[in-house]
Amino acid sequence: MTYTLDSYGGTTQLKGKSTGWFHLEKLDGRSWFITPDGNAFFPVSLAHIYTGNSQPTVQNLYDGDKAVWIEKWFSQVRALGFNCALAGATSQCRDPEGYVDVEKVEALFRRASFPYAAGLFLIPHPNELPQGQERPDIFSSAYQDWVEELVAGVCAQYADDTLMMGYYYGFGTFIKPESWIDSIPSLDSEAPVQENIRKMAVHLYRIVHDAIRRHDPNHLILGPYVKEQSFDLKTWETLTPYIDMLSPQHFNRNISFTEQSATTGRAVLVSDEESGHIFESARQNPLSVTSEHKGRVYSLLLDRHLRDANVCGVNFCATLYDLDDGPLMDRMGMMEGLYDWDGNPKPDLVDVVRKANREIYQRAIEPYPTDDLAELDEKLCRARDEIHQHVR
Repeated sequence: MTYTLDSYGGTTQLKGKSTGWFHLEKLDGRSWFITPDGNAFFPVSLAHIYTGNSQPTVQNLYDGDKAVWIEKWFSQVRALGFNCALAGATSQCRDPEGYVDVEKVEALFRRASFPYAAGLFLIPHPNELPQGQERPDIFSSAYQDWVEELVAGVCAQYADDTLMMGYYYGFGTFIKPESWIDSIPSLDSEAPVQENIRKMAVHLYRIVHDAIRRHDPNHLILGPYVKEQSFDLKTWETLTPYIDMLSPQHFNRNISFTEQSATTGRAVLVSDEESGHIFESARQNPLSVTSEHKGRVYSLLLDRHLRDANVCGVNFCATLYDLDDGPLMDRMGMMEGLYDWDGNPKPDLVDVVRKANREIYQRAIEPYPTDDLAELDEKLCRARDEIHQHVR
């Protein structure tokens, strides 16, 4: 079946309410983004299209011409079948020095009717922090005043933009929370970690939600893109008044999206899916994870999320080209591109990604019942286990 798309990329074969803004609805039993025109939209995104770590590649391939870089890479992203930018033009953790020209990228998104999220970067990713520096005391009046000022400025830019899908707060907010908890005087460092995380998350989510709604009543609140193990079910449940969806980063065989969604009444946006990286094992030579491995896992993961009625979208943790600079150079992330440093496509990966992305609506419109989804999950887990054995 051929699916006709509206100007935002939503399928006109499945209708929701036309509100003039992106929003969420449940249609025929599954959760969907709905475009401003009222059509069902399943976002599939590359998380890190443009990064500051790409600067050496831009210099090498385009003589440092960032305008050429922005246009060329966007064309490649579209050709691969990605239909939005769920992490916006860039993220703070991937561009801490502001190399990416966000205004130019967003102007290109608007010109091409390419939906995107806007970043409210509230908490530095732990990898961004200088040694010995900790994340801020979010309970302090100074921090809360700063949040209000930041939100007011960001919302002023996006409140009238119907192409903008919603606000996200960056990546990895609650990674390695113990030292952060210890640094905040108002918390009891002897209390259970999840209890302190719950207090922190509820406070942070609430003050940001309230600030956004003072300035922008219409756009979705995606929240921080957090590691899926950061919050237990009780924490997710207490956060639901302040977010429009749950945003765990990865599929995890031990954490049920169905249970999370049933407990909270919220759909799940898989916010930083692994895209073939094997982060569960010890760091190893990145060359041991082949493009064929990554393509295999990408295809299985996308199919799994498209078939899960609780999942409303997926953002894949990958760059367009391999990294040539930055903190991930000594880790497996250096090889996270779909193309190599010289711009050559990785055929066992690029071809698979393009083919899988062509079938977004064919699969999303027909989610699996619980037993069939469980079989698909088992198939995915077996494939990842096989790859783990290969790289060890």
